[in-house]
Amino acid sequence: MLSRTVIAFILLAAPVISSAQSLGIHGNVYEIQEEDAVDYLKGRIAGWQKDGTVKRKQEEAKKRVLQSMLHPKPIAGISTATKDRVFMWDPTFVLDKNVTDGKGHILFPAGTTINPLQYGGLGKRLVFIDARDRRQVEYAIKNNGSYTNDKIILTGGSWVELSKKLNKQVFYDQSGYLTHRFGIMHVPAIVSQDGLKLKIEEKAL
Repeated sequence: MLSRTVIAFILLAAPVISSAQSLGIHGNVYEIQEEDAVDYLKGRIAGWQKDGTVKRKQEEAKKRVLQSMLHPKPIAGISTATKDRVFMWDPTFVLDKNVTDGKGHILFPAGTTINPLQYGGLGKRLVFIDARDRRQVEYAIKNNGSYTNDKIILTGGSWVELSKKLNKQVFYDQSGYLTHRFGIMHVPAIVSQDGLKLKIEEKAL
């Protein structure tokens, strides 16, 4: 049932509606012929599949991913050392929340100060180099004979090629996480444990 308000509105609007005049037709009038967006996209995709565009794009994407893995972008802000620099880095940090076991028992409450080196040493030196620099590669090869346990980490160049050359796994500092965390600005750089701190040595060649 219509409400009184709606009925009143209709009665008030009736004179206006009844007095409306036809202004005729101006220009051509066409039926809407716009193609449905979903049908349009389906048609385009079908066409791409038929002419090989989809397969080609997939292959190009695979190649880009593979190249980015084999040849990562050099770490920004890292340059070749022109003078020796030695400094210490303290890994101590303060927990911002409780650390619990699988049953919810608190192992370390929030606010606890922890130095990871108290629970396990570094074990091996970390050697950061830019493999695009022949001198740094030679430096790494030379040190590889003296320190066979060194973990070599690249800031530039191909880790795959150097891994083959040294016959050992070489790593890459993804997104510069380690160099930025340790405050390394120049390479080659060596990170080793000194007591409960890490000693970082940037070496000028």
